[in-house]
Amino acid sequence: MSQPSTSTHVPRRAPSRGRGLSDRALQRVTDCIRANLAENLSLRRLAEAACISRFHFARLFRARMGMSPMQYVRLERIAMARYLLARSDAPNLSRIAAALGFFDQSHFTRVFGRMTGQSPGHYARTQVNARAAPAMIVPSQSRVSVK
Repeated sequence: MSQPSTSTHVPRRAPSRGRGLSDRALQRVTDCIRANLAENLSLRRLAEAACISRFHFARLFRARMGMSPMQYVRLERIAMARYLLARSDAPNLSRIAAALGFFDQSHFTRVFGRMTGQSPGHYARTQVNARAAPAMIVPSQSRVSVK
């Protein structure tokens, strides 16, 4: 019979560092978010879309996306707001706020300003002006010198 090893060192595997949510779970969650921007999206609802517990979901989502699920929801709402503001000549901020799940126009304006650095109205005006402005023609470099 062989003697048991007297060494106390037990080799350990390094902890696995996954990339967070699987592609399929992430797709289900992002689809849920985009389809329900106007609704109150809770962590529980998003975790249910991913088919995992909300605590595990929050940790895996952050590992995969580099931000919390609620930060991502806010980012998606602002992206949609920018899209809607850019395509409307006279946007109704109250309707956009309600359509994107903000409590009211004031809440929408605060969040939009914090994330973009400008108010929704100013953003919309700059987009209208950009659409209306003629394209600038940049002359090519020529060999004509001015004396």
